This record gives sequence, structure tokens and C-alpha cells, in this order.
Amino acid sequence: MTRPALVLDFGGPVLLTPFELVAKLPGTPAHALLHERGPLATVDQPDPTWADLQAGRITERHYWDERALEWDRHTGHGSDIRAMIAHLYDPPRPALVREQARALVRDAHAEGLKVAILTNDLRAFHSEEWIDGIEIVGDVDVVVDGSVEGHLKPAPRLYELLSERLDVGFADMVFLDDQSSNIRGAEALGIPSVWFDVSDPDTSFAEVRKLLGLVEGPTHG
Repeated sequence: MTRPALVLDFGGPVLLTPFELVAKLPGTPAHALLHERGPLATVDQPDPTWADLQAGRITERHYWDERALEWDRHTGHGSDIRAMIAHLYDPPRPALVREQARALVRDAHAEGLKVAILTNDLRAFHSEEWIDGIEIVGDVDVVVDGSVEGHLKPAPRLYELLSERLDVGFADMVFLDDQSSNIRGAEALGIPSVWFDVSDPDTSFAEVRKLLGLVEGPTHG
């Protein structure tokens, strides 16, 4: 019997989101642009562009291009998305990675499961030096990056490349992603998937562990 492979989106399930990081930067342009936006938007402070992304009306890249344009208007530092990302994520450091993700990767490997990262934007958003410095990327078996491959989730070809490189079928994966459109794309191919809720990470990780048959790890509030 084939053991299931663990497949993690990078930004969100593994790496803390910009929406979470700006909470520590009150009074900055990044805070003004991203606080209570995206998955943490509220009724009082909605994010219609994020809602368009979740409904599949725009792509994830389009969403961040819009935020980068806003960043340039506020700071004059240019509309390259890397400038805004670098403001939040440089230098690479352990505190940027969710402890639940680190524990899940460790426990999956301990049980002999393959582990992959399936991302659209790793090299689009980060330099090679940054990637080399964020330790969890080197801890997985396979990294499939749409910004390198020329296909972005939810395009079926990116999931096919993942299947080929992991050498497992779609039904033998468990996929965790924070974008509804990427989940829909995976499920259309028969990949068991869990939508990652940024506001409730523990529940999302628990569901993945259940599908993988892994013992529940410690919770982190």
C-alpha cells in the first residue's frame, strides 16, 4: 500500500503571512496596507480584492501586484513585489516558519512519508540567498515552484509535475493550501486537500494529520 505524501503550500501554511507579520509594525506603510486584510479582513475593514481572489475572479499574482502598486504609492520604493516582501521577511529567520509546520514535516519524515512544497511564488518573491537561509526548504524532499516551472496553481500541469517528482499518484497526496482556487484545482484532480485557515492554524494542521494518519502534535495558540 502506498503511503500518502504530504504536500504543503509555502506562503501561509509554512511561512507566516504578511497579514500576520504586519501586526508587529504599527504605524508603517506595510501595516496600513495589510493590517486586517486578506484572510484576516473584517466586516468593518473588508478586502474586496482578496474576495475576488478567493472566488477565482483574479489570480494570486494579480492580488500581490495590486498590493505592490499600493506599496509604491505609499513609500516610493518601487512596485516590485520583492521590495515589499523584503521589508517583512528579511533576514530569513526561524521565527518566520510556523512551529506546527516544522513539527508536521518532522513527524511525516519520521513515519517514512515523502514531503513536498508546492508553491507559486518562492523565487518570484525571494532571492536565492533568502531561500538558502530559511531552513525548512532544505528539509523537504521535493520543491515545485510555479515561478520557475512556468505554470501556476491551479493549473493542472503544476500538480502533474509534483506527482511525477514525488512518484506518487494524485490520490496518494494530502495537500494543504490557503487559497481556495488552489484547493479546487487539486480536488478536481482527485488530490485529498485541506484549506488552510490562517485564523485557525491548529485546526487545519490537525485535519492534515488525520488524513495522513499521524499522531496529533502539540498545539500552538
